[in-house]
Amino acid sequence: MPKNEFIELIAENSKVNGLDELSSKIIGILFIEPEEVALDELANRTGYSLSAVSTALKFIERAGIVKRTKKPKSRKVYFYMGKDMLAISLQIMKREYEKIILPSKQKLPRIIEKYKQESTKESGEELGIIENYYKEILFFEQILKEFIETFEQYGVNKK
Repeated sequence: MPKNEFIELIAENSKVNGLDELSSKIIGILFIEPEEVALDELANRTGYSLSAVSTALKFIERAGIVKRTKKPKSRKVYFYMGKDMLAISLQIMKREYEKIILPSKQKLPRIIEKYKQESTKESGEELGIIENYYKEILFFEQILKEFIETFEQYGVNKK
């Protein structure tokens, strides 16, 4: 069935990006579904317990990949995933920039300065490792900024 093949493809792609088996299955299911899917239905379709599915959904919800909703007069919790992979990727890149790159850029110069004040063989070797990491962070920042800018331009031109 092509639907199952597509779900499996999305799940495999998600696993390559570091997500676990269950989270990847959930993303595959939510990506193909045009409407929200109830928590209990996700548990049924994945073959995992409600508790396991709920835990996985909390993680991917915090990552901004899925959204939680409730319907009026219903106690059920539903989940939805946007279908614009570029927008999702852009959101993930921006989060990496804000949560990894910026704090590292802020903290590393101070750490490097402290290392320079020490003068042991180990601290000299460690300083080299940290200075190289800092250079890589700055390079990654440049690449990430260009990616974000390109994705944003594509999104504007696409509409």
